Formats: sequence, C-alpha cells, structure tokens
Amino acid sequence: MPLNDPAAIVAEIRQRFQEKGNEMYAGEAISQTEHALQAAFAAEQAGESAELIVAALLHDIGHLLHKHAEDCASQGI
Repeated sequence: MPLNDPAAIVAEIRQRFQEKGNEMYAGEAISQTEHALQAAFAAEQAGESAELIVAALLHDIGHLLHKHAEDCASQGI
C-alpha cells in the first residue's frame, strides 16, 4: 500500500474493519467496530478536532492487523 495515496489508505482501513471489525473487543459485549465508533463519537461530542476524532476512531487499529488471540501479549507475542 502506498503511504502517499489517501484513497489506498482508506481502502485498507475499510478492509480491515470489514474483515475483523465484528470480532469482540477485549472480551466486552461490543465489537471492535462498535468500540471504535464509540471512541470517535465521544471525541466528537467533546468538541474535539477532526484529527482527534479520527485518532479516536483508529486508536485500536492494531487489533485488526494481526491474527493472534486477544491475550497474545500475556503469551509473549
């Protein structure tokens, strides 16, 4: 993915959410996508900038990038 192509970056992020966004978030009763949207909504409601809203939306994007179990850090991964 070219890092200077905004459309390609957005497409990659969209694909990640489509592939793994329905997985549960850290054992909670919400999905990865729901958690991301809640964080972005909270930032928006707080009157934060567009950049901070996007940062809130993507703050856990790493959870969508790997195939390891949620507790992988405790396993040394």
